[in-house]
Amino acid sequence: MLALAGFYTLTVAAAWWPGLWLFAVPAGLPFLNFSPWTGWLIVDECDLLLMGCLAGGYARLALAPRHGERRTMHWRDPGNWLPVALGLAGLLALWRGWVAADVQEPSFFQAYTEPMNSLRLAKALLWAVLAIPLLRDALRHAPQATGRRIAGGMAAGLAGVTLVVVWERLAFPGLFDFTSRYRITAMFWEMHVGGAAIDAYLALASPFVVWALRSARGPWGWTAAALLAVLATYASLTTFSRGVYLAVVAPLLLLGGMLWLQARGLDPLAVSQRFWHWLRPSNWRSRAGWLLAAALVLEVFGVLNGGSYMADRVAATDRDLDSRMLHWQRGLSLLKTPSDWLLGKGLGRLPALYASGFSEGGLSGSLKLQTEAGADGTTHHFVTLSGPQTDDDLGGLFALTQRVTVAPSERFQAYLHLRVTAPANVPVNIVAQVCERHLLYNGRCQYAYARLAPAGGAWQDVRLFLRGRLLGGDPWYAQRPVLFGLSVLDLGASVDIDRIGLSAQDQRQRLLNADFQQGLARWFPAAQTYFLPWHIDNLYLELWIERGLLGLLLVLALVACALWRVLLGRARHHVLAPYLAASLSGVMLVGLVSSVMDVPRVAFLLFWLGFLALQLPARKAGARVVSPGG
Repeated sequence: MLALAGFYTLTVAAAWWPGLWLFAVPAGLPFLNFSPWTGWLIVDECDLLLMGCLAGGYARLALAPRHGERRTMHWRDPGNWLPVALGLAGLLALWRGWVAADVQEPSFFQAYTEPMNSLRLAKALLWAVLAIPLLRDALRHAPQATGRRIAGGMAAGLAGVTLVVVWERLAFPGLFDFTSRYRITAMFWEMHVGGAAIDAYLALASPFVVWALRSARGPWGWTAAALLAVLATYASLTTFSRGVYLAVVAPLLLLGGMLWLQARGLDPLAVSQRFWHWLRPSNWRSRAGWLLAAALVLEVFGVLNGGSYMADRVAATDRDLDSRMLHWQRGLSLLKTPSDWLLGKGLGRLPALYASGFSEGGLSGSLKLQTEAGADGTTHHFVTLSGPQTDDDLGGLFALTQRVTVAPSERFQAYLHLRVTAPANVPVNIVAQVCERHLLYNGRCQYAYARLAPAGGAWQDVRLFLRGRLLGGDPWYAQRPVLFGLSVLDLGASVDIDRIGLSAQDQRQRLLNADFQQGLARWFPAAQTYFLPWHIDNLYLELWIERGLLGLLLVLALVACALWRVLLGRARHHVLAPYLAASLSGVMLVGLVSSVMDVPRVAFLLFWLGFLALQLPARKAGARVVSPGG
């Protein structure tokens, strides 16, 4: 109900204030996903944000007077034909993925190996293509304001992400603990099965820190932007991802060169072979910039020398590359026929195909909502929770979870109504846990193990008394979230569960939708440590495997045309050109070692910023470059 109220409010606001969506979309994307609380996997609150903004924007366009204006479409312009080609190729990949899956009863709570995952991955491109007419209208009527709103939204979104990162590290490993093996996730809940969502987002958003610094008005505004730069650097460093370091630093060098050329009214095309050289500080902003640069360098050395985790990561580079190469080779071997190579296996099919195709790539567990007819004719809902597919060592690394609230000094007990379904006539081991956990790493835990008798497949009641450390009691500014988790430990084993209870001394039920009558609402699958089958860890290979050579070449064409336009093409003098060039370059660098398209929010930003670069109006070489804040 709250989500619908927000949707209607946003739709009206987007229709009333035409520029609102340009800020709201990039600012809200990093936060508007509450999957651990709602259980939504295929669609989320971010889709409501985009739907509301587009609905309001199109309603405004439909009601606005035309004044006889018409535009001629020039199909030689990549900004016109590329979105159409990408959209058609995306629909083809969606169709191939949907047909290839075992379609039974679609559900918005289905996981990543099921048919609806195709729709989950298709929606990023769909939203970006639908936004193009509104983007063109905004650039035509208010080009400078449009640029400021988009850049401001990107900076605001990044600011929020960095604040969540600071809280996350404060609550778990510690703000200055650079030795513990803890990698941040912020509110990118898509990382519940691993991946590099935050890596790709930081690569896309970090260049807009420079925009914030340059557009700041006065010392106080600049100080706020400088604080954002410090926080963004901290967030990038504490990903402990070597790919992020390259993808943030290298594009910033490109950005610096483009801004230097713009500031002097020089044409990047004419001076593309010149070398970068440093500027002497001439005013307070320049002097403060040098101080900020020194502070950021010290911050980098502090993180690298303040703990051993980053050193361990660097030392493991050769070993990691060997395992990645093997992983990539397996992924490519999924393409069996000429049509597979050309058109791909279909959107969303990679996890299921990889898990079933290689004994070393099996899932650590799985979850499926099922129904059966009850004795009284009613529909009986239950969940089948399975253990690892191929490796007994992966037992317990996949869980059915739900967020719960706790008070200090509470000890918990769990009640389960279940039946053992596989293997027949063999006991099955399970574990129930209540743990402090943001997403990937456990803090303090209470847990209980149980060995379930087969009981001939009959339903049975199980009560578990959890033991372990007391939870809660943290400072108000570093409260750790707590979740309940249930896992199957044995290889090839599975249990059906139709009711779960969790209570402490007060006997109050802590779980919502405990009988699954609302499907998997409120429940969230989560993996730990082992994430191999869910990602191919390479943007270019994930495009090739799921969308084929056609999809790969079209996405590369989008990025190449966008970069040409803002680096050396007609929009190279535009005030946003340097930031878009750095942003797109950064995410393509991250894509060398990470998947990107399996995170719809980040994939949308890639497509949206690429389309924005293609739509930027041309500026004459002799025209004065307007400052970002003006």
